[in-house]
Amino acid sequence: METDDAIRGIIDSFDRIFVGVRRTVRLAAAALGPDVQPAAWPVFREVIRSGPVQATTLVATLGMDKSAVSRHLKELREHGLVLSERDPADARIAWLSPTPLAHERLAVITEGQRERLHALFESWSAEDVERFSALLARFSDPD
Repeated sequence: METDDAIRGIIDSFDRIFVGVRRTVRLAAAALGPDVQPAAWPVFREVIRSGPVQATTLVATLGMDKSAVSRHLKELREHGLVLSERDPADARIAWLSPTPLAHERLAVITEGQRERLHALFESWSAEDVERFSALLARFSDPD
């Protein structure tokens, strides 16, 4: 297969993947709370991944508008998923961290995602799944 043909195939595959990702994000956000916006999901995941973290770090890491991050953080705090605490050394700094409820909800969501992926890959060999995982990690590594 020519490289240009392969790249066209990759683009087509990503188009289909993005549709599935949007569906997965909608389901995940709904599992956080019935009125949690899907756009809050990346903020939630980054707080889980990086917490305790400052909102300015979330803005930079996610490439989102500061007001959007603030709005999503407010929503996540109202649902009891994110805790905001002032830095004892500098009250101007707020540290954001996931609550125990956030970890509980994430565990349920992650298990559902894991089950769906197991079903998707059940016809693949273990070697193919491992190779796909390695290639996807290599592709998604920003460095």
